[in-house]
Amino acid sequence: MEEPIKPEKHQFKNFLNKLTGQPQSYSRKEHYTFGKTLGAGSFGIVRYARDNQTGEEVAVKIILKKALKGNEDLVIDELELLSELNHPHIVGFRDWFESKDKFYIVTQLATGGELFDRIVQRGKFTENDASLVIVEVLEAIDYLHKKNIVHRDLKPENILYLDNTENSNVVLADFGIAKKLESPDEKLHSSAGSFGYAAPEVIIGNGHGTKCDIWSLGVITYTILCGYSPFRSENVHDFINEVKNNNAVIFHADYWRNVSKDARRFIIKALQFNPDNRPTAEELLNDVWLVDIAKKHKEEDLLPNLKQKFDAKSKFKQAIELVRLNNRIAKLKEIQTDDDDDPSEINFFGDQGSIITTSDVDNDNEDNDKVAPLSSWSKLVNSLPHNDNDISKSSLTPEAENKDKKKSLASNAFIQLVHTAAENKDRVSSFKEDK
Repeated sequence: MEEPIKPEKHQFKNFLNKLTGQPQSYSRKEHYTFGKTLGAGSFGIVRYARDNQTGEEVAVKIILKKALKGNEDLVIDELELLSELNHPHIVGFRDWFESKDKFYIVTQLATGGELFDRIVQRGKFTENDASLVIVEVLEAIDYLHKKNIVHRDLKPENILYLDNTENSNVVLADFGIAKKLESPDEKLHSSAGSFGYAAPEVIIGNGHGTKCDIWSLGVITYTILCGYSPFRSENVHDFINEVKNNNAVIFHADYWRNVSKDARRFIIKALQFNPDNRPTAEELLNDVWLVDIAKKHKEEDLLPNLKQKFDAKSKFKQAIELVRLNNRIAKLKEIQTDDDDDPSEINFFGDQGSIITTSDVDNDNEDNDKVAPLSSWSKLVNSLPHNDNDISKSSLTPEAENKDKKKSLASNAFIQLVHTAAENKDRVSSFKEDK
């Protein structure tokens, strides 16, 4: 019987953790096998991983304690918030642990892709389809707001499909700047959100609450019905001047003639400059557009217009995101020292993990984007040159080692990606990494 052996093994590992200065929870790290890097922020990266006990694919946010610079409460707040959320349209919390140098937050992995990418892959997208997405997002927002939680960073990139099935749920992700209010009337004054989706009161800094999420939902609704943003301003001053009189939202005939008036009214309700004039999430869920009108609009295909707008931005966005991701990880690597536990863990390529995703097996399969959970990020990883000094050779998989022959081609691929932004050279030259 193995039962008497397990406690002894556990005790020995706890003893080793004490000798190495590792917290007790660090022993849970062995439950996961890590794979590719999925993204990066100011404090850490997100890695694909597999739970060795359940077999579930998960996302692990790895946060450098040194990068937090005394702001550990940010992680504690996020953990406390995630641990109390349980909703079919919110990415699920799974586990957390820490090392002496890092925090690890484990969540459900949404493998179906981002909202816009998934829409473009469809053969048809109607007003009814759009309304079904908005209902699911609103149900999540309503759940959060009734718990006095404000997300503060609602945008298409944080709305993900749970899996690749046709009827997959959408889920809200990234609660890194979400806040739980002490009361429904509390106002937050800290900077939050993403320009283009953040509400005016957030940008002005005069205090915001749950209604800032309603504004963001209005922008998202407008965008998935026509393919472009409701606002034209590219800086804060112009944006406030554009929206302050409630006359900024224009429904251009070429893109909106086949969309119902009730959809437009729904958007206008959400995009009120004064947050007190915006409806609650529950009120929007009962709006006539979602309850009755949208289901009557199942024939008119909005996808041709959406693709025209989405595709025009995709290559530029991809090039910028590659630069942004590389910059962020380079900064994180500078923070680390040789004394940190596993310095190779914070790495752009992430190839030291032993997990091989579907997209790695057959990159020539044109259908991979539909079935491979990490196919798009795999393409980004493979498009960049390898740096042998940044990778632990002992942990490379055979598949990763075989990619060495493609290094020069990968380097050229990165250069070509950046060059796709040539038509947007002014925006590229003015691009600055977020602080």
